[in-house]
Amino acid sequence: MAFERWRGFVRAWQDYPLPEGTLVGERYRIEALLGEGSYGLTYRCYDSREGALLAVKQSRPSKKAAGRAMLGREREVLRSLNHPDIPECRDYFECRGSSWLATDYIEGKTLEDLIFDGHIVYGERECLATALRLMEPVAHVHSRGYVHLDLRIPNVILRDENLYLIDFGLARRTGESDHVFEGRKQRAEAAPERMPPVIASDLYDIGQLMLFMLYSGYRPDREAAERSWREELDLSPGMLHILSRLLGEQETYADSAVFVREAGALHESLR
Repeated sequence: MAFERWRGFVRAWQDYPLPEGTLVGERYRIEALLGEGSYGLTYRCYDSREGALLAVKQSRPSKKAAGRAMLGREREVLRSLNHPDIPECRDYFECRGSSWLATDYIEGKTLEDLIFDGHIVYGERECLATALRLMEPVAHVHSRGYVHLDLRIPNVILRDENLYLIDFGLARRTGESDHVFEGRKQRAEAAPERMPPVIASDLYDIGQLMLFMLYSGYRPDREAAERSWREELDLSPGMLHILSRLLGEQETYADSAVFVREAGALHESLR
């Protein structure tokens, strides 16, 4: 037990974020920590060579070769995509015993920020409009033979009228099965925690993301028993049908194009 505590302390020490002002790669000066994931820490950095702000991700030192391999694969995914709503890979280098990936820095608010901090309320039409905009980069990812596998509200950024999809750390080629996904949520009660890299996995995440938006206007009765989303949310039959298919409660969508057609038709009908 004492050894496990010591090992946990060492990991925490190894992965402690670098302080503001640290120079990495002889050109990127850390301004702030943007976030932490299972395999990496992401900073906002000033690129002294180009005079621009970038998002620079460091592989977790405690993950060693596994963390460096994850970041290397993320670089390859980003280099394969080339889409205006997806950050572009700008640099990849080794420094301080870690791999580092520099990408475009997207300044804006995540869906998580808007829902929980901005208290934005999404009705059905707004929810569908956002999901349809998100499906443009998602469909592009699928067309290039990849799945994102982490379509969550912190990974969708809105800036003015633009929407961006970020964080491709878990992205894999469709059908690839040689990686153990850590920290993934269960898709259904009986589903395994390790999710296969198939398009249905991304569509399931879209369904969960839409539920987060629709719950933004929900005010629970603290005295009432917990109910299912079907009972707690007052949704149209069309929205119930779409969410049920996305979440695997009815026949799932064969591909993303079918979902986009149904969602687009419902969005138009709600004018």
